[in-house]
Amino acid sequence: MNAAPSSRSVTYLLIAIGFAAMFASTAIKGIYQVYFVPLAEHFGQGRAQFAWSGGLFMLATGVMSPVVGALSDRVGPLRTVAIGAFSAGIACLIVAVCHQSLVIFTVAFGVVGAFGLAAMTFVPMGVLVDRLFEQRKKGLAYAVITNGTAVGFIVLSPIWIWLQPQASWMIVFASVGLSFALPIAAIVWLASRLEPPTHSAESIDERKDEPSAWVVVRRDPVFYILATGFFGCGATMAFIDVHLLAHWQDQGVPRLEMGYGMSTLGVLELLSGLASGALALRFDKHRLLALFYAMRSLSMILLLTPGVGVLPFAVIFGASYLGTVILTSMFCFDRFGNHIKGRVFGLLFLIHQIGAFLSVQLGAASFESSSSYSSTIMTLSLLTLFAAALSWIGLRGKASKSDGTTQPNRATLPATKTN
Repeated sequence: MNAAPSSRSVTYLLIAIGFAAMFASTAIKGIYQVYFVPLAEHFGQGRAQFAWSGGLFMLATGVMSPVVGALSDRVGPLRTVAIGAFSAGIACLIVAVCHQSLVIFTVAFGVVGAFGLAAMTFVPMGVLVDRLFEQRKKGLAYAVITNGTAVGFIVLSPIWIWLQPQASWMIVFASVGLSFALPIAAIVWLASRLEPPTHSAESIDERKDEPSAWVVVRRDPVFYILATGFFGCGATMAFIDVHLLAHWQDQGVPRLEMGYGMSTLGVLELLSGLASGALALRFDKHRLLALFYAMRSLSMILLLTPGVGVLPFAVIFGASYLGTVILTSMFCFDRFGNHIKGRVFGLLFLIHQIGAFLSVQLGAASFESSSSYSSTIMTLSLLTLFAAALSWIGLRGKASKSDGTTQPNRATLPATKTN
């Protein structure tokens, strides 16, 4: 960490840019989610076969997360976001132009687009907040910036649902691609000039003596507890991203009600992010994290409960959505050394996306074998219930720094922090 921007207004501008990037990033998954069934039909695939493209996307996002973390540590978080926006834009343009090839779609969207999403979202934003704010305010600041995804759900999900019968997927992918590759990437790249420098000369010398991220975390039981919970977090989020609308369609839920449900989920996601950041200032983080995982488990059960409609699920799942991410990030940034935080958070997101990948495949296989997602939903409910118990028991009093990491010193602390 180095000198923060001298002006508070510049700091708030950087947070606004990050928020806007998170908002825009929801389009990458949103258009795939809404056009999932038309895409499968276009390429002559069943849901199970075509779900491999979504599964690859989820897994590649995880594999790219440590890379994105290292890139954020080295060149800066906002430059990483700009590179991600350009990559995501190119990926969407490629699949729109080469729309007859399933292989090109799978590689371009599933790999290049996955890198773009990873580089625009949680890992670089965590590094950005870590550099801009003092320890006490990082959780709330991270909640604010990552709520761009919640607002994206609220605003963009109904638009994609409305567009789906109106415009072909090729037109929508091309339009999104142009927006990402040109104005969004350019604006974020220009804004990156205002962010704190990556490393001072002194901190670079100290960095040579730092152990690698894997050397630190492989001996740390807290990492494994966080990773287990984050695995369940990714698995449930991926089910929502890929299979939720298809599940609702199979249940005969009207299109308008689905739109309300997704918007409600986004509203509660927004409130969850802000609430988790604020509550973490007053209550034990391990209890809050356990509570959010328990809520996630209950919400999945509601998907199987007849007669309750979509809103109870949307309210409870949305209320837990960002809380797990924000509290996991707070444990990570509190516990690990300055120069490996981005990479450790990237490793956690790798586990998150492995859960996402397996969830996508399990859901598709479940539907193909039984024409129902019930077994997958029950599995996800049990998984997140286990994560709740593990967080409650295993993370008590574990926020302090792990052995083997470096405590921050005055050479690496910023000269000024946002108060």
